[in-house]
Amino acid sequence: MQVLLTGATGFLGRRVLRALLDQDLTVRCAVRLGSDVNALKAFIGEEDWVRVQTEPANLSRLDECRVLLTDCDVVYHVAAGLSGCTSSLILNSAVPTRTLMTAAADVGCRRFVLVSSLGVYGPQELPRRAILNEDCPIDSVPHLRDSYTYSKILQEEVAREIANHRAIPLTVLRPGVIYGDERGVLTHRIGLPFGQWLLRMGGRQQIPLTYVENCAAAGANSGFAAGVDGQTINIVDDDLPNGREIIRRYRRSGRKLRIVGIPQFAIGWVARFNESYSDWSEGHIPKVLTRHRVQAMWKSLQFSNERAKRLLNWNPEIDLDTAFQRTLSPEG
Repeated sequence: MQVLLTGATGFLGRRVLRALLDQDLTVRCAVRLGSDVNALKAFIGEEDWVRVQTEPANLSRLDECRVLLTDCDVVYHVAAGLSGCTSSLILNSAVPTRTLMTAAADVGCRRFVLVSSLGVYGPQELPRRAILNEDCPIDSVPHLRDSYTYSKILQEEVAREIANHRAIPLTVLRPGVIYGDERGVLTHRIGLPFGQWLLRMGGRQQIPLTYVENCAAAGANSGFAAGVDGQTINIVDDDLPNGREIIRRYRRSGRKLRIVGIPQFAIGWVARFNESYSDWSEGHIPKVLTRHRVQAMWKSLQFSNERAKRLLNWNPEIDLDTAFQRTLSPEG
């Protein structure tokens, strides 16, 4: 069994690689020119590295992707743009996905796993405390949110178009907020950071976290689980904390953080004021908060991982206490 993994040098990608190696697989990794393969080798270790093949490749070139995918059965597409302007994010997410999926269909891969994001949902129409699961609609106007959300929705649309046109089995994973020792717990779903200050938005809303090792295990399972072709699967951990609990744990670890809190009921008012003042000042004050973004980011919702558990035979192995201890330890 031969698998291809993109994004192997990234935060999630190298954990997916390790999870695949733990299943005694040989993994071919597509890496960008100039990627620090030595750091990846150190992370994996000498003993397992013999089953890793690293291949520099431009995922926007169809001929290179076809060669890259020779004899591959499953593709794990983890690589994606994370920051930058809209055009840059599309160039680094949607375009490579189209090319790689086309090549995968050409060579006869039996499954394509796309790692997307829980952020693509549009919970604006959901009632408060509703359960957000895979049946909820995606954001119909993502350009009102941010460039990243827009690029991930476009990436999914491209992937589904090719899956339908070329009959290549597609599984879409939508992780929540991925955290770990290299990526902290103070997500924008809690509030907006300003140095050692945090503008906390609400605080009692559940935060859809997934510890990076748990997320990687689910990702690895998705390539070989039965009955996941054509499925969309959310990846979040059990016992999700709210924003206030995360801040308490953060402070107990010895880290300093000053809080300015906006109550849940007042967030919408603040957003309306920000929008109105931005319009009145002709953009002199940017629209950091909008009513659309507020509903998407800080509405009180619950998050389900039932489908991931059922279809992927997955349970988050690392519990919240252990994950936070690892993430917030002085060495983390």
